[in-house]
Parts: sequence; C-alpha cells; structure tokens
Amino acid sequence: MKKIALLAAVLLLGMALVAHGGEMKRFRIATAGTAGALYPMGVLMAETINKHLPQFRASAESSAGSVANLRNLHAGRVEWGISQGDMAWFAFRGMGPFKGKRMPELRALFQTLPGWVQIFVRADSGIHSIRDFKGKKISVGRAGSGGEVDSRLILKFYGLTYKDIKPQFLSEKEGVEALKSRTIDGLIATHPLRSAAFLDLTNSIKVRMLELADDAFYERYPFFEKGVIPPGTYKHIDYPVTSAKIWVVMLTTTKAPFTAEDIYQLLKTIFDHRDEWKDAHAAVRKYVKLSNALRGLAIPLHPGAVKFYREKGFEIPAHLISPEMK
Repeated sequence: MKKIALLAAVLLLGMALVAHGGEMKRFRIATAGTAGALYPMGVLMAETINKHLPQFRASAESSAGSVANLRNLHAGRVEWGISQGDMAWFAFRGMGPFKGKRMPELRALFQTLPGWVQIFVRADSGIHSIRDFKGKKISVGRAGSGGEVDSRLILKFYGLTYKDIKPQFLSEKEGVEALKSRTIDGLIATHPLRSAAFLDLTNSIKVRMLELADDAFYERYPFFEKGVIPPGTYKHIDYPVTSAKIWVVMLTTTKAPFTAEDIYQLLKTIFDHRDEWKDAHAAVRKYVKLSNALRGLAIPLHPGAVKFYREKGFEIPAHLISPEMK
C-alpha cells in the first residue's frame, strides 16, 4: 500500500508538472541570520510555495544579510533575496558600498518588515551615548551586512570611525553572547524588533538602549525613518527609545529564470495563503501583508509583480515601473 501511495504521489506530481510545461524551477531565497524574523519567514514562504505550486521548488537559506544577498543576487547564486531598502537603493544606483558596481537588474517583489537600529549596552556600563564608544569594543554586525554599513554611517555622524573603536564583526546572536559575557562593551544592529537574539539578551541581563534622536542624522541620511521603540518592547526598557528604522524588501533580478507569469503566480500564492506563514514571527504577522507590500519601495517592480498588484487594485507609481515595461 505504501508503494502504491508513493507511486500515486509521483504520478500526481508528474501530471502537475506536465500541465505547467514539464519543468520544475528551483530557486533559493536568501534571508538573514537564523536568530531573527526573516529566516523563519523565508522558510515558511518556501514551504507554502512548494505546497501549492508543484512547478516550483523553493528553499530558504540563512545569510550574512543585505550586502551579501545583493552580491549573490547579482552573481546568480540566489534567485530571491532580502535587503534593507537603503542597501538595495545603493546597489541599484551604484552608490555607497556599491560605488562602481551598479546593479540595474534588481527588481522588487514586496516590502517585508521594518528593521530598527538597536543599540545596546549593559545597564551597569558608563556608556550613555554613541560618542562614549570611543576606545570600546563594539559589535557592528557581520562584515558585508547592511547592518554593518549602517553602523559605519552612525559612527561617522558622531565623529567616530573604526579606528576610534575596536570593531567586532559579529552576528546579532554572537554579539548578544559577547555582551552577556562582557567580551564587548556594546552592540549596534539593524534588525526587526523582538528578534530571538535580543529577547534572549534583555531577558538575561539588564541593558540600556541608546537613542538616535538628532534630527540632523535623518537630514543627512534620508533613507532612515525616525521612529520610537515603545516602552516595554524589551524587559527593563520601560522608556521610549527614539531610533531609526528602514524597511526590508524582497528582491529578484531580471537575470533570474522567471517569466512575468511565474512571478505573478508566486506572489498570488504567497499572499493568498498568508495564514500559512504569517506566524513565523510577531513582526511578520504585524507588518508583512498585502496592504504594506509597496510601502516605501524605491526599486522598480518585476513586471509579474506589477500585474499582480494591479489586479489587487493597487495604483503603481511611475518610478516602480521597470524599464522593460516602458
């Protein structure tokens, strides 16, 4: 009976593939570190795609973050990937860390959730501002990640460079362990609120969060949005924390082996079956939904995405229409 059931499943899969042209398209979704919200979201999205679209076989993988994902998208090592909006913009325009390495093939799929700049020090430390980081061991994020680039921008605004501190290139999880063990003095990260790593940190030791409240910071770096982390977001942080947030976008490229119809079907499946992946994390449940899909996008949409969002009643701004559609 088991053999008959297995044979029937294989035959059904084969029939489905024939109905869709007989070709299974495999693709990889690059997310972020495993301690956050984006990796489990990617895993559940891939499972949803595989369940409802047998002509595709998606897999999610953890990564070093935005910059690494963008480089891997450009090189064809992954077909979908997340990136902070500022890093995607830099790459698309050949600016910042991508100066001279423009990636005009990037195409947006949907907005995910906001990453927040979160700066933690131990509550019993003498560090009360970013300027106090001078001479200290500070985790700035994994080398090559969008968070690490953000760390450099933040330090620069306050008159510091890596020469003024002792930079530690750690993931959020590694940074948390180092701060708990007093191996480092502080950490800067751009990450969704209440990630597993930061809940572990704030439930384990008493910490203080530093603010990014200076309006001049947001004038200099307009891709950051000024916001307030509510009191009680973390244990012992019973005060509001003004900081910067930036949205994280899911991307593909014109080089990836997707037709417009492929992307249309993939997005339709993801959002029609949101209940199957929305509980990957509280932040995913709150932010990653159809109504937010185009919020703050600056990279042109894939043509298949344009078709999908127009069908859903969205008016597509001119700057999100890809060059191949004009």
